[in-house]
Amino acid sequence: MRILVSLLCLLAIALAIPAHAVRWQPSGSEKELLLSKGVGGLVLLRNRAGKIHVATRTEMSKSALIFSLDAEALAGNAGAVFGLAVAHEMGHGVPKNVPVAMSLYEKAGKMGLAAAYNNLGEIYRKGKHGDAADAQKAMEHYQLAAEWGDAWAQNNMGLLFLHGIGVERDPKLAYYWVKGAANAGLMQGVENLAGLYRDGIGVEPDATRARALYRKAISLGSIDAHVPLGELLEDGEGGKVDLDGAIHHYRLAADTGHLLGNHYLGTIYEDGVGVERDLELAFYHYEKAARQGLARSQFALGRFYLLGMGTRTDLRKAVDLYKAAAKQGNAQALNDLGVLYENGRGVPQSYEMAMEFYTASSARFPFALTNAGLLYLSGRGVPQDVELAKKLFRQASERGEPVGDVLLGKVYLQGFNEEPKPSEAARMFLQAAAKGVPEAFYLLGYCHESGRCMDRNLVKARDFYKMAVEQGYRGAEQALRKLEWQLKTQPNN
Repeated sequence: MRILVSLLCLLAIALAIPAHAVRWQPSGSEKELLLSKGVGGLVLLRNRAGKIHVATRTEMSKSALIFSLDAEALAGNAGAVFGLAVAHEMGHGVPKNVPVAMSLYEKAGKMGLAAAYNNLGEIYRKGKHGDAADAQKAMEHYQLAAEWGDAWAQNNMGLLFLHGIGVERDPKLAYYWVKGAANAGLMQGVENLAGLYRDGIGVEPDATRARALYRKAISLGSIDAHVPLGELLEDGEGGKVDLDGAIHHYRLAADTGHLLGNHYLGTIYEDGVGVERDLELAFYHYEKAARQGLARSQFALGRFYLLGMGTRTDLRKAVDLYKAAAKQGNAQALNDLGVLYENGRGVPQSYEMAMEFYTASSARFPFALTNAGLLYLSGRGVPQDVELAKKLFRQASERGEPVGDVLLGKVYLQGFNEEPKPSEAARMFLQAAAKGVPEAFYLLGYCHESGRCMDRNLVKARDFYKMAVEQGYRGAEQALRKLEWQLKTQPNN
């Protein structure tokens, strides 16, 4: 939703200070997507008016301002026409009238003010003209302004091509237009260009370049850029790992109200990365962001209440927070609600509800497919269907979820409704081990020790058990001790 333009903004226009475009304000899961690590911190635009001398701010009333703008508009001042358009669109000093605003924007555009076409495109994109949103019309007006060199419109064009709004998605054109906005010195354009370099959208990935661009955006006043720059420093992308630097930027973001700054500080303190592990501080930062509606922090805070981490266990609060995150489309919260309903923790037990949550979660969180598959494999709350379970495990595996590999391998090893397929089981366990799953190393050790799905080789079995132990798989410790004793007492075995 466009930010209301204040009296001061209108006055700035009257004084011929350049007008700017309006930021797109995503909400809910859309906002989560745009701010996620995978998107690289791409941002949308914000209306920014020029600075006005303090003494001027109290000199004119709204009615006097409108009178002045009318006079300037009649004299042929394009900025004044634009100011009247904004006033009618927002209802400042005059009754709100979008059709009149559109007519005035059109007039200002024909007088050579590119920003007018940009704002007119915004009206069409949001459907504020009384009809359905018209992305094609929005595109046409953004393009007019962009081709005239308006940096805000260029950035908007880039976002249209990036997200495929009104046009076919085209990463290269997204890069072209965003780069134009960045080269013009637009802070949001610089920040967006950094995100494109970071994720390799429309251009070869270049994390080093992304780091430099985020720093430039920060120097231009960006608050949002602190978070993705912190991520790059934390992960060592584009340069050396710099945990102190990452924490510094997360704190700067958090101190200025950026919720992801708080969230990432929460993850830092929870994991003890670069700082002493402090679950109470992690809880503090998660809670601060969760109270402001950040879904991932609501999920994290719910987990803390569920497990009694940094606070006392409170299942009711955990469930409420999971539901709040799930309403915003947080896939992990949807999955965990399924687990709670399956086991009747904090909610009435319901396999039907569990399956609904697993299904909803699985669209973006493939691990949920394994939970649904286990219900079908066991026949808990649903008719037993081994083939469907295998299908779900396979889908999880194909989408990169290693637990799907492990479970499918176990089904092949046991056979269930068909003859065991030990070679297929071994293949799946090896595939899971390549993804670093501790249990997979244990299972490979078992295969070599038992000879069920691989040649019997106790030395190899011991090595796999050791790897499982080193990665924290508890079940491997006893198997390793037993096997080492066997190798010492029965060397020829």
